[in-house]
Amino acid sequence: MDLKFVPRPPQATGEFRTRRTGFALLRTTTFRLGLVQAGIVLSFVVALLLYVYFATAGQLLQDSDQLADQEYVALERAYAEGGMRRLNQEVVERAARQGPLLYILAEASGAVITGDFRQLPSVPGETAERVDFNFERIDDAGAPLRGRARGRVGRLINGPILLVARDLGDTALIAGRITRTLWTVAIIGLVVSVASGLIAARQASRRAEELAATARAVMGGDLARRAPVRDAGDEFDALAEAMNGMLDRIQQLMHTTRTAGDAIAHDLRSPLTRFRQKLEAALERPPEIVADREALRNAVDEADRLVDMFSAVLRLARVEAAGNWRMERIQASDVLRELVEFYEPVAEEKGQTLSGDVADRLALRGEPGLFTQAVSNLIENAMKYTPEGGRVEVHAHKRADGRIEIAVLDNGPGVPPEERDRVLERFVRLETARSSPGVGLGLSLVSAVARLHRGGLHLRDGISEAGRTGLGAALVLPSLDTEG
Repeated sequence: MDLKFVPRPPQATGEFRTRRTGFALLRTTTFRLGLVQAGIVLSFVVALLLYVYFATAGQLLQDSDQLADQEYVALERAYAEGGMRRLNQEVVERAARQGPLLYILAEASGAVITGDFRQLPSVPGETAERVDFNFERIDDAGAPLRGRARGRVGRLINGPILLVARDLGDTALIAGRITRTLWTVAIIGLVVSVASGLIAARQASRRAEELAATARAVMGGDLARRAPVRDAGDEFDALAEAMNGMLDRIQQLMHTTRTAGDAIAHDLRSPLTRFRQKLEAALERPPEIVADREALRNAVDEADRLVDMFSAVLRLARVEAAGNWRMERIQASDVLRELVEFYEPVAEEKGQTLSGDVADRLALRGEPGLFTQAVSNLIENAMKYTPEGGRVEVHAHKRADGRIEIAVLDNGPGVPPEERDRVLERFVRLETARSSPGVGLGLSLVSAVARLHRGGLHLRDGISEAGRTGLGAALVLPSLDTEG
């Protein structure tokens, strides 16, 4: 008979995992911590039990032994002074007092001469020893009386046996009650500790499973899934918030990637189509040196535009990667004045007015090349959308909070307030700007440079003039003397 391997369906694996959930709880770190806690509590209870026992019942027994020893020594002295007759008289008198002490005087063979019992509980050796025994005797009413006694028994000179013990009575009862109470407390403490460990492990396991379920859902493609936050303020909430922040960033990056892909495809379609059409038109025409060279020149221009687009993408990716940039002191005032001076002739050629108002002694810590490129992008962006006869202004000063604000204002068409956050994203270009050259990465690059320098880029209203409000772009960066 041929044997065939039948793969196990995925559902079976999930069922197996479900069946093992209960056993997995016993392997959790929280449960192990619960067991450690139970062990600590049990050790404490046992130590407390021993302390209380020796401080109460143990002390009672010690007092009993001390009293019996003192009485034994006193009778031993009476025997030494008056012999057997004196000892017998002392034992009879003391036994008749009905006190807590019990006595037996016996011959060397163990036969009882006088005392509270008819026989010795044990026959001692050559030296006195401690004795602990149960007894039964008849009280004055003739009823049997059972109890427990503890004392000292030993042989005196020439062989007579003397036993002096104390009827533990209430002492034994109290000691027994204390012992039982302490053991009960120890057992209850152990049970409560284990139960609390199980409950804590169960709760922690549920929170951990919620986080794991969120991670599995995200791995399965549900990027909108978030870990639940219970507002308990514990470490699980902190972990869930950090995890949700990470997922928000991942979702944002995925959205940016998809948007970038769509934007690249949209922006590449037109130049590539024009590129192909111009080459096809040049091929269909009869050979002509001037026309062919013009077609090649146009093709080179389109190729340069595509290269510029990919170069801009690479620059932005490098900035956002936050690599090992070398940060150094930048005299922002000098750099800004040089940029204004550099772009003034360009603005004059376009029929625009470029002016600068830069405060003195503005310094920050950053990468000089990126800082210069970011400000250049803001100036070029303002000049691109400002019509002929318009104005572009560059202002730089230190704010009340100690940070440096570099604002580039224009009186161009501006950007609607509801679109200002969106134009900072990659490849986002408003429909009114589609006809102008560019790839929609200028402001994205500036925003990335600002984040790299622990600052931000904020868009607001620009210069209001001729019934329109231009755009204002403010680059806010930490000043060198205010960095923490």
